[in-house]
Amino acid sequence: MYYNRTLSKELASLLETGGELRWLFDFVKNHKELDFLIGKNNSKEWVSIYRGLTRIISVLPINKTAVFIDADDKYKSISPNLYGQKSVNENFQNDIENLITQIEQNCQFDRYYKNKKEGYYQNELSKTYGICGKPNTEFVIIDKEAVIGYSNQSEKDTLLGSIQQKYKQLQKEISLLNPERYGKDLGKKAIGNELDFLALDKEGNILLIEYKHGTNTSGIYLSPLQIGMYNDIFTYFPKNELETAVFEMLEQKQKIGLINPNWEKPNCIKGIIPVLIISEFNYKSSAKTKFDEILQFTRKQLGSGFLNNLQTFNFTMKNGLNNW
Repeated sequence: MYYNRTLSKELASLLETGGELRWLFDFVKNHKELDFLIGKNNSKEWVSIYRGLTRIISVLPINKTAVFIDADDKYKSISPNLYGQKSVNENFQNDIENLITQIEQNCQFDRYYKNKKEGYYQNELSKTYGICGKPNTEFVIIDKEAVIGYSNQSEKDTLLGSIQQKYKQLQKEISLLNPERYGKDLGKKAIGNELDFLALDKEGNILLIEYKHGTNTSGIYLSPLQIGMYNDIFTYFPKNELETAVFEMLEQKQKIGLINPNWEKPNCIKGIIPVLIISEFNYKSSAKTKFDEILQFTRKQLGSGFLNNLQTFNFTMKNGLNNW
């Protein structure tokens, strides 16, 4: 197992103050609808620009003087000049602006942001506690779409596979418990392995944040299973390695400006807290009642300590985060 999405010094330096791609940092920060995702795995590293849930650009290093701009083929088709090999000192702001204009004009491309649902609020949450964060924010977002890596497929099947199977079995049991109320054939429902946000609070707690939009009723009430799986994975990961990775990622993001440089780093990692954040929740919805039912059912199956430190919040543009 491994987890550390810290960029190489060479790629990170391009975004830092004085770097050849620093204009890209300023461009994203000044566009409300855009945000960064940076990371790496065993085979590559990248700087991606997202509009809501949509990755419109990935910057991949080729060598010290060139990068490759990539994205889904549908975006390449409407803005072909933007993609391909670029010099690190080349300015392609006009091409990005042209791409954004075309996305905004085509509902097929803009459905994950303009509808002001999941993508829109994930973007808002990410920027509020990231690139636009204040020195005194209660937490900062260290990573988005956080994934634990595995040395090979056998290790992944053994470790991740066994955890996923446990929660898929619980899905099946919940479905059998009351298929009309909770849904049929839940055992066949896939469980992803990408945590929406990994954050760090001022006390030194790692926050495992799962995000749902208020209209996603089944996603909300089934979220204890998804959150439980992420909690199992990150709790299993060696604490000292996780602390090293989180602090290295924090330091790099502060140096770039993706996290406020004046946000004070805690001395050590205290613990792990699972968190559910819902945006614009409708309190007339049945999701909260069903959520409590699923949580209690799962505690009967796995023990009363299951997610006993779970925190839940409602996030609105007007009031920010409040208890759910």
